[in-house]
Amino acid sequence: MLMSACGGGNGASSGTVRLTVWTWSNEAATAFKKGGIIDAFEKAHPGVDVEVVAQLDKNYETLLTTGLAGSGSPDVVALRSYGVLSNFADSGNIEPLDDVVKDWSGFSKAALTGAKRKSDGKLYAVPQGIQTAQVYYNKKIFADLGLGVPASWDEFIAAAQKIKGSGVAPIVIPGAVAAQISLAAEVIGNARRGAGDFQQAFLAGRKNLTDPDNVAAIGLMDQVKPYLVDNVTSVTLDEAVTLFATGKAAMFPSGTWQVTTFANLGTKVDYGTFDVPTNPGWPAKAVTVSYADGGWALAKRSGHPTEAAQLLNWLAGTEFANLYANAMGTIPARDGVSLKNPVLAEMYQRYQAAPSAYLGAAYLRYGSPSGTDLMGEQVQKIWLGKATPAAAAQSIQTGIDAWFKPGDFKSE
Repeated sequence: MLMSACGGGNGASSGTVRLTVWTWSNEAATAFKKGGIIDAFEKAHPGVDVEVVAQLDKNYETLLTTGLAGSGSPDVVALRSYGVLSNFADSGNIEPLDDVVKDWSGFSKAALTGAKRKSDGKLYAVPQGIQTAQVYYNKKIFADLGLGVPASWDEFIAAAQKIKGSGVAPIVIPGAVAAQISLAAEVIGNARRGAGDFQQAFLAGRKNLTDPDNVAAIGLMDQVKPYLVDNVTSVTLDEAVTLFATGKAAMFPSGTWQVTTFANLGTKVDYGTFDVPTNPGWPAKAVTVSYADGGWALAKRSGHPTEAAQLLNWLAGTEFANLYANAMGTIPARDGVSLKNPVLAEMYQRYQAAPSAYLGAAYLRYGSPSGTDLMGEQVQKIWLGKATPAAAAQSIQTGIDAWFKPGDFKSE
């Protein structure tokens, strides 16, 4: 367990209140301390100290369940959006924030959607950021081969073919990790499926995942198979990062957080990003895949609810949003933020121009089996020659039929 000491590092003095904040992210804990976030809050709220504790990520939800139920509960907790947040709200261990936070006006609709409990639509978290997902590409490899950013899917495949001919693996995907495969499939297939138009029809019950456009979208993962790194189904996320960062793979579909990952590697990676381009006649133009990246919730058993509410209101403001987005390297969940990193700023502009929700993360993780796990498993089968795109789509739909009801999301 990593602890970020409160500002000044001397502990709470007599008469002060210490708030404990839990997160799953070491990077977030570091950002609070080294990014000036704790100092800024404590300066504006004398008499309140903040301690941020990063719990072990892989056991976070279990640790949080126990921690929130006990007498030593944290005061404010980071929660992953959508299904995870809804489950904790259903448990009664976090409080609704609709009336606790005084101003929600700066947040995007997408960010607020991720902070709502599914059953009643109430807000249970202050959104902390947006993740976008796109294709990272090695600028030097592209330049050496005379390649530009592809303007169509056909150009994307042609570029992959040329890169392969040069002896470099065109594309790396962490094929051993279902969630990472699902993310890559969303980056590659969201627009081919129909982006927001498909989402609306799917949530209204007019289409399901066996729709021809969704089958075609999954089929793109079959089309890229010849251009993937060798033994792709055994590649971990860390291995994928290394392959891309060392120039052994030219393209890497992944999330915004890789900007921070690459910056922390200790070696310069000359890269750019682009959204997967579309062919004429596809049901949507190129889009930026995006999803709400968690939020800050109020523990029901907080020993200092008044001061915790002060912190949550500050976390909802522009001062925090600017500090956090730039320290973490993430797309802000609200307006009023200026990103200093040029790569992030470019991602943000594309996101603002043409956002599209990551369907699996936003709607298909409220039950078991999750849609993202199923997608990852089925794409693995496609790559291994054990399934067709149509069979994969049917298997995913059959899996979510056990719990998914389109009417639950009719307000979206």
